[in-house]
Amino acid sequence: MEEDKKSTAVQPEEAPKPKPRRRKAASPQPAADTPPAPTDSAEPPAADGQSTKKPAASPKKPRAKKNTKTTKTAKSKTPKAAKTTKKAPADETPERKAPAQESPVPAAPDLAEPKSESKPEPPETPAREDAAAPTVPDVPSTPELPEPAERAESAGTEPEPTADAPAADNTPAAEAPPEAAAADTAVTDTPEQTGDVPAEDAAEPSGLVFSDDLANDKALAAEAARMANISRTAQLSIAQIMAGLEEDPAPSAGPAPASEAPQHDSTDDDEDDEPQDTIPQALGRGVFGMFKWLLLVVLFVLIIAGGGVAWLYRSATPDMLPEVKVTFDGQELAPTAYKWHVPVVGSFFRRTYAETLNSSPVVLEDAISDASPDIIVTPSDYSTQLTITDADKETVYEGSATAFRSYLFAENGTFDAKLVVTASDSAAEDRSSVTGTETWQFRFTVSIKPSVTLCTPTVQQGSVAAVRVGSTMSRTEPTLTGPLESTGFVRAANGWICYLPIPWNAETGNTELTVTADGYTETLTLSVRAASYSYKDYSAKSQLTSPYIGADDAPDAVRRLLTTDGGEIQWAVGGFVQPFLDSFDTPLLYGMTEYVGRSYSERSTNYGYGGRTSTNVVIKPKKSKDSMIVPASGHVLLAEDLGGSYGYTVVIDHGAGLRSIFYGLTALDVEAGDDVKQGQLLGTSGRTVVAELRIGTVPINPLLVWRGQCDGLKYF
Repeated sequence: MEEDKKSTAVQPEEAPKPKPRRRKAASPQPAADTPPAPTDSAEPPAADGQSTKKPAASPKKPRAKKNTKTTKTAKSKTPKAAKTTKKAPADETPERKAPAQESPVPAAPDLAEPKSESKPEPPETPAREDAAAPTVPDVPSTPELPEPAERAESAGTEPEPTADAPAADNTPAAEAPPEAAAADTAVTDTPEQTGDVPAEDAAEPSGLVFSDDLANDKALAAEAARMANISRTAQLSIAQIMAGLEEDPAPSAGPAPASEAPQHDSTDDDEDDEPQDTIPQALGRGVFGMFKWLLLVVLFVLIIAGGGVAWLYRSATPDMLPEVKVTFDGQELAPTAYKWHVPVVGSFFRRTYAETLNSSPVVLEDAISDASPDIIVTPSDYSTQLTITDADKETVYEGSATAFRSYLFAENGTFDAKLVVTASDSAAEDRSSVTGTETWQFRFTVSIKPSVTLCTPTVQQGSVAAVRVGSTMSRTEPTLTGPLESTGFVRAANGWICYLPIPWNAETGNTELTVTADGYTETLTLSVRAASYSYKDYSAKSQLTSPYIGADDAPDAVRRLLTTDGGEIQWAVGGFVQPFLDSFDTPLLYGMTEYVGRSYSERSTNYGYGGRTSTNVVIKPKKSKDSMIVPASGHVLLAEDLGGSYGYTVVIDHGAGLRSIFYGLTALDVEAGDDVKQGQLLGTSGRTVVAELRIGTVPINPLLVWRGQCDGLKYF
């Protein structure tokens, strides 16, 4: 083993006409038990084709370092030249070019030939190299190079980085063949050359160190240039072979460590290694460019549209707002707020005008005197919503303005109303572009004047006058004041009615009556005319009619009943009839005055004192104990025997303060509390009966009432 190594490493002292020998990357296979020894420099083959041997004990490390420095110096002096590609033999053509400048050459597997005593065949040399290489004379000695043995010892360690080749990143490099080592020393960081290089230019970049006496020898310089070219070509071939091995790794016979992929820093390699765009990437770039273009177009359109919208927005002025007029009971109302939307761009974009004109309701000056006031909205095709509340904040009406026309106020008072007029897209076509609402809030007073009617403008003494008042909003009873006594107003069919009894001695002429209803006051004029009364003169008091019951002679039991409130009107159906079915005499009439002892002149003028006037009627039936009937429907207030001249007494309430009183009955067919009907049997009369009819405490003429001659009681 040592002899083989020595025979491989020994270098002859003389190298006449060395011929470069190139080996195929795949053909040489070192022995499995003998690892190849890398070398730092290219070995020029011997003249006879045999490899020269150098003793293994003659390596000199200091000399190798000197050579390295010399290489650096040579690089710094060598100018850059154009890249030259040397044609390789057909069997060694690489698959791709590897950069030759400033690129660290990866270590390659050992390509040394296996040990053999036989003479190896010289490698094929391209014709161009043979032709270009000049004949070199015998050289007495060759430059000293680092020994292969020293390389073998440091194969597992990292080579010292130089200025031209940076150190690897903590990764052990693979062992390189002798040709690669020679190229590492002689050609690394040397610019490429085109064609044949003159000896003067090639002498500097050479990594070999020659003796001083041969420095000017042109033949030796040409040989060194040729050797440098060969080394560079070998370096390129090995790098290409290694690149192929990395792509398709083949099993290695030796335990050489994996080589690190070369790192190329040149600009040309970056351009060559840049990946081409794929179809998705190209489409993506195109789509992105189109998107940017569309974005610019959209931005431009938005700017133009924004300017147009701004101009249209300023053109939507308040003059375009609709004019709506509202009148309530003939009074025009002012709006309190509005909110209108004026179109700017169709129905998608609108300009809004909103304002609150008055936060409190508008108070109407004139009171509403009609129970059903009208509210009119112009134009009438808008939708409306009306809400009315009373003083207690209770809603009395809620609906449209059109339906309000049929509404009737039930009472007078103060009310608050809110009217909202709405214009929507469903409104009339000529205003469909403007939408929104307008609001009216107002406060009004309902003061409906009820009707006041004097039913009997002219009445006679002893009769009845009637005053009618229509329906009132306040639902309170009207009042009447004047010289005549009354029991007040009572409910009637269409409002209120009041009966005024005219006494037998009432002052004749016009009488002023004041009626107040729902806050309204009205004055009425009643004309009273004198009645025709008769009188009687007696010479003795024994001749006076008996029994006699005057206005102030009523018993207390009866007088108490006259001041009570009357009930509902009972004579509305059937009226009044006389209480006897047969005819009867009336010895004493209503308003008749009886005198005793007047003189002739007093009788002739009906003037005198001491007479008595009757306020009722004394009836004498044609037969004794005749039956009596109820003259009009009513309620029996009293039915009992009061004794004395009163006898059995009956009091019937006919309503509205009108009461019938009968004295002197001998028997009763009714009891107190009974409701009786007209014509019902009342009782049995005595020899005479006193019949009286009063409204309140004022007596009226019963005969006028029974005979239907009292016009006032015909109104109810």
